Amino acid sequence: MTNVAGQAPGPKPGARDGATPPGTSLWMPADGRVKNVLLLADGEKPLVTENIGAVKELLAASCDRVEVRTNVREIQFDGSFALDDQPDLVVVLGGDGSVLTACRLFQNAPVATIGINYGRVGFLASLESSAWREGLTEVLEGRALVEQRMRLRATVLRGDGGGGTEGASAIAMNDVVISRGGTPSMAKFELISAGRAVTSYRADGLIFATPSGSTAYSLAAGGPILDPALRAIVLTPISAHALSHRPLVLGSRAVLEARVVDIAGAVTLDIDGRFVSELQGGDAVRLEACEDAYPLLTTRSFDPWQRLRDRLGWAGHFDGE
Repeated sequence: MTNVAGQAPGPKPGARDGATPPGTSLWMPADGRVKNVLLLADGEKPLVTENIGAVKELLAASCDRVEVRTNVREIQFDGSFALDDQPDLVVVLGGDGSVLTACRLFQNAPVATIGINYGRVGFLASLESSAWREGLTEVLEGRALVEQRMRLRATVLRGDGGGGTEGASAIAMNDVVISRGGTPSMAKFELISAGRAVTSYRADGLIFATPSGSTAYSLAAGGPILDPALRAIVLTPISAHALSHRPLVLGSRAVLEARVVDIAGAVTLDIDGRFVSELQGGDAVRLEACEDAYPLLTTRSFDPWQRLRDRLGWAGHFDGE
């Protein structure tokens, strides 16, 4: 599998024009050329259907092989998804959900991925649909930037306050959510860090988010926005009963356990919006930074702060200017 290569020197203090933004580096496959591309598309979006042919044509002019899949919403993660060749690059036409699908497909062997945004938000899909041609040209010519996005690994620990056997394990690009699901009453959770008790929560649930996921569910629940270049974990309680329970930001070296202490029914574990497992009283989830980051590509012209201003409705000035 082709991994990220071609590291560029970091920016000089104060450098702006032409400087590589902090947390990024130039991207190019190890052998210096993009050969195999997977074009993964949300074929249920009319604009995607209109443009997929032109996108494939541009890629095919420079690459040896372009494999197209237009059924991103129907992909099953049961081992049935197979490709003719391992791609050097994944190009996604869709929204952030489609990018998350690509990241999950290659979670064990990350492949550089760039998204063309045809969704509502586009925090992960960095290319605007109106500028996909310029953006992909930049990628193919070796002028694109790679952001190494931190991920979380969640492992279920069954019974005995989390001291029992290991259950399901999965990797999150955005967030790990432990919630009461359909149970009508709040659950009680305990948070442990490196074997030490942190606090207990009576809440509807807990959100553990990566910096990438800090603009998703965690933000809606009152969590902070983190620069995606950071390596940190955001813990945001969902409707905590105690007003003193505020979001926490922890270092990426933290090894956390969220224990289910008391619940009238079952608690659900969801990763990047997908159900993973049910949890019972006495079960726990261990959370830690994944060993490998996921390489998301972007362009020099992409301004994440501008996208935040646009998507979140930030005025930018209080004086009306």
